[in-house]
Amino acid sequence: MADLPDLSKPTYLVPAAGAKLRTLAGSFLSAIAMAYAARCLWLGLSLLQPMPLDDPWAFVLDYFRYVDGKYGWLDLFAQHNEHRLVTTRMVLFADAILLRMGGLFSLAVTYATLAATAVLGASLATRAGFERFVGFALALGVLWSASEWCDLALPFNVQFAFVHLCALVCLFATWRAGVRNRLRWTLLACGADALAVFSLGSGLMLIGPVLLLALWLRAWRPAFVIVAFHAALVAVYFAGYERPLGTPPYVLDPVNALKAAATFIGLTFSRHEAWIGAAGLLLATIMVVDISWRAARRRPVSPSCCVLAALTSFVVLEAIVVGAARPIDTVGARYAISPAVFWAALTGALWHLSEGYRARPLVPAMATVAVIAMNAPQFAAAWRELSAFRARAAADARVGTFDPIVLQRLYPGGTQQAVRRLQEPRLGPFAP
Repeated sequence: MADLPDLSKPTYLVPAAGAKLRTLAGSFLSAIAMAYAARCLWLGLSLLQPMPLDDPWAFVLDYFRYVDGKYGWLDLFAQHNEHRLVTTRMVLFADAILLRMGGLFSLAVTYATLAATAVLGASLATRAGFERFVGFALALGVLWSASEWCDLALPFNVQFAFVHLCALVCLFATWRAGVRNRLRWTLLACGADALAVFSLGSGLMLIGPVLLLALWLRAWRPAFVIVAFHAALVAVYFAGYERPLGTPPYVLDPVNALKAAATFIGLTFSRHEAWIGAAGLLLATIMVVDISWRAARRRPVSPSCCVLAALTSFVVLEAIVVGAARPIDTVGARYAISPAVFWAALTGALWHLSEGYRARPLVPAMATVAVIAMNAPQFAAAWRELSAFRARAAADARVGTFDPIVLQRLYPGGTQQAVRRLQEPRLGPFAP
C-alpha cells in the first residue's frame, strides 16, 4: 500500500494559499482602481459646464452656419487647424440638436469610448475570468483619471478618445485578418483606419504600427489591402489642404523634440513628467526590440501582446510628432488621453512578456501606482478651477455683463456676439 502524503507539511497548501493571495491582491488593486474611476466619473458629471471655451467656439460658429442653411455634409470634412474632425463634429451636432449644446451627450460619448478601449485592451492583456476583471479595473482606472481633466471638461476633445479606440480596433482587426484571412476583418480594419484618420490628424500615422504588427505576425495579405486603402485616405485628406494661418515653421530641434516627447508621455503624472516619460519611452523601446527579436527568430510571442505593443508605438509616434512640431511649453493637459492610453497598453503588453517571471506581480502594482499618481489632487483642483471660471462666464452672460478679460480667455475675437446669439435659441449656457 502506497504511503499517504503527510498533509501536515505546508508544501501541499502552497498552491491554494498562493491562489487565495493572488485573489485578495487582485481584489484590493481592483477596488482602488474602480474607486478612482468612479471619482473621475463623479467629477465629470458634477463639474460639467456648457459654456464653450477656446476651440469649441469653432463648432459653435459651424452650428450657426447650419442654422442659417449654409452648412453642407462636405463641411464635416473641413480643416480645423491641421485636422479634419469629422467624428467630433458629428458628436457635437448630436449634442447641440438633441440636448441644446449642454455637453452631457459629448461627455457620455467620451467616457463610453474610453471604457470601450479599456474593455478591448483588457481582453487582449488578460485571460478570461477574474484576471480579466482585474485588468479591466486597472485599465479603467488609468483611462478614467483626473489627469485627463481638460479632455473630460471640453466636449470638443472627444477626438482624442476616438482616435485611440479606432487605432486599437484597427490593429486588433489586422491581427484577426491575418489569422483567419477573412474579408470582414480586413474591412473592419479599413473602417477603423478611416475613422481614426478623420477623428484626428495623428490617425494618418496609424499605418506605421499596422506595418509593424504585420511584420511581427507575418500578416502581409491584409496589411497590403490596408496600406492601399490608407494611401487613398491620405490622398483624400490632403485634397485642398491648406497650411493653417499663423502656424510657425516646423524646425526640427532633436533635443527639444526628445524633451517634448518625454513630457508628452509623462503628462498624466503630477511631477517629474519628463523623467517618467523618458522611462516610459525606454521601456517601450526595449519592448519593441524584444518582440522584434522574437519574431525574427520565430520565438513564440503572444499576438495580443503584439497588438498592445503596436498601440503603444502609435502613441510614441504621436509624442515624436508633437515634440518635433510644438514647443515644449505648449505640450499641455489637452493631450492627456494619449499618454493614458500609452501606459495602459504598455502595462498590458508587459503583463504578457513577464509571464513565468517572479517579478510579474510588479506589473499590476505599477499600474496601481500609475492610477494613484494620475488622480493627484492638483488635477482635480485644475478641473474645479476651469469649471468655476466657465460657471462665472455663464452667469455673466445670462445677465448681459461681459468682462473683457473673461471674454479674451473664452475665445479671442468675436466672442461677445457669439454668446449673444446663443441666448435667443437658449443654447449652451442659456439652456433651460
